[in-house]
Amino acid sequence: MLRIRPEIASIRPYVPGRHLDDVAREIGVNPGEIIKLASNESPEGPFPGVAEAVAKAIPNSNRYPDNDIFDLRGALAEASNVPRDCLWFGCGSTSLISHVAMALGGSGTSAVYAWPSFVMYRIASRWALTESIEVPLTDVHVHDLDAMSDAIRDDTTVVYVCNPNNPTGTVVSAQSLNGFIESIPPDVLVVVDEAYHDFVADPAYESAIPQALQRPNVLVLRTFSKIYSLAAHRIGFGVSLPGTISELIKAQPPFSVGRLAQVAAAASLGQPEEVRRRTEANAAGRRHLLGVLAERGVAHSETQTNFVYCQLGDDSAAMARAFTARGVIIRPMSGGWIRVTIGTDAENRRFVTALDSVLSSL
Repeated sequence: MLRIRPEIASIRPYVPGRHLDDVAREIGVNPGEIIKLASNESPEGPFPGVAEAVAKAIPNSNRYPDNDIFDLRGALAEASNVPRDCLWFGCGSTSLISHVAMALGGSGTSAVYAWPSFVMYRIASRWALTESIEVPLTDVHVHDLDAMSDAIRDDTTVVYVCNPNNPTGTVVSAQSLNGFIESIPPDVLVVVDEAYHDFVADPAYESAIPQALQRPNVLVLRTFSKIYSLAAHRIGFGVSLPGTISELIKAQPPFSVGRLAQVAAAASLGQPEEVRRRTEANAAGRRHLLGVLAERGVAHSETQTNFVYCQLGDDSAAMARAFTARGVIIRPMSGGWIRVTIGTDAENRRFVTALDSVLSSL
């Protein structure tokens, strides 16, 4: 038997949303008859021009990617008005979370985050030998920032704030978050995970990037997987002061971002109208699904993302199986709660049909 570290052996591995082909084999139908609303992927393909740019870059795949990510760094700096040396790139924002955990963790350290929230905070902390301090959300599924601040101990090195929060889709206001950041000791890194930033319509919400450009203990994470539809390319970025990035990057392997991912991300930038169109389409789908849940008396959170979070019965796994049997893949959470990605109009209508069928069977 391999001598696996007990901290690793006890981890429940990350479980992604089920693949279409897997479900098709299980229920005996064609994959085209199934819709996947489990992984918060974009229902649309990459932005215009991305496929062509990637195809043009493929012949150079025999060369290692640019470790400095020069072209994308310049394009993103211009598009986001963030200095070049304040950008940190990784193989998705998830990988940056793991690098943060490794850089700041170790025996005798702790990490604070809300729960339920993004499960990778828990897993990455375990990788890094860091004790997790999980602070329950409020009754309306929002971060309890006061309780999180109170939970910080002398051995706490990092605090994660998922804003908007996954899986609930809720946000904390800019005023509340800024006050929270000011309350955190300067030797504790505050990681504000803004993977779903582009979907937010709540006027009380603001990005924490201005804080990250002023405070060395603030890091904001973003991803190209959601609004930019590059989930398969695995590329994300962080924003912080150069001194902070120069320390955190020591825990990151070289060549972490592939050339095709760099090219795809750069080609996606500079298209604000396309971002706006996709954001508006998502908002329309979100209003539709939230209205359906309200009409049917289904408990749900007030999401600001590209997914909805609702409760059906007490057995989340049973609910997921019930939807799967109807050709709709959703994500079971816990306590009867499920998470459903907002899809195309047709996919959203398909979900509603399945929802009504499941509700009638309860």
